[in-house]
Amino acid sequence: MSVSSERIGLARTLVGGQNGRSLDVSVLDRGVVGVASMAFEWPSEALQRVPMSFEEWEALPEEVRAEWIHGVALVNPPPAVRHQYIVAELRERFKYALPGLVAVQEVAVRTAERRYRIPDVTVMRELPEDPVWATDAPVIVAEILSPATRREDQLRKTGEYLTAGIGQYWVVDPEHEELTVLRASRETDVTAWETALELGGEQRTGEVSVGDHGTVAIDLDTLFGQ
Repeated sequence: MSVSSERIGLARTLVGGQNGRSLDVSVLDRGVVGVASMAFEWPSEALQRVPMSFEEWEALPEEVRAEWIHGVALVNPPPAVRHQYIVAELRERFKYALPGLVAVQEVAVRTAERRYRIPDVTVMRELPEDPVWATDAPVIVAEILSPATRREDQLRKTGEYLTAGIGQYWVVDPEHEELTVLRASRETDVTAWETALELGGEQRTGEVSVGDHGTVAIDLDTLFGQ
């Protein structure tokens, strides 16, 4: 998360350090965040669940990508190069196809009270007033699955994004080269996801309508860099 330049400097010294790879929160207690006694490794290959307050989560340096759920920071491993490529490709596709909307990477989205997620790509009607996170429901959120976050993205976030009022949830699976697009159906008393598009295997191209905003055409070969 974003903090002042003075705090970023200290946090980067602790996270990246001269040779360092750990964020010693007990040291940050004297200069930045104020956790009594706790530390977690970063970067790590696994998703880590680290108890901390909202203020401590806000004070994490930008290098540490962490969501915050009811007093626990979910610290993600640094994304792989292919992951970053897909994120950039998908964001450009949204920007091209939906010129009236704003597509950004890794902005914090408030999905409920005491719940802040950081989708890989978020498509919004306009830039949020807050410089750090979005409180209004996005039109689209997209997640690129990875071994560390697959369970979180496919199970917990699916229901959470629906109840938050998000219009579409794009789930990209690089391992199997698949794409699933879920569209929220709110025409009845029951709100549920319906499948708007599934691509994979021999089905490599398709398109998804995003209401009055436009239509997004997808080619899996382009998305996955083939």
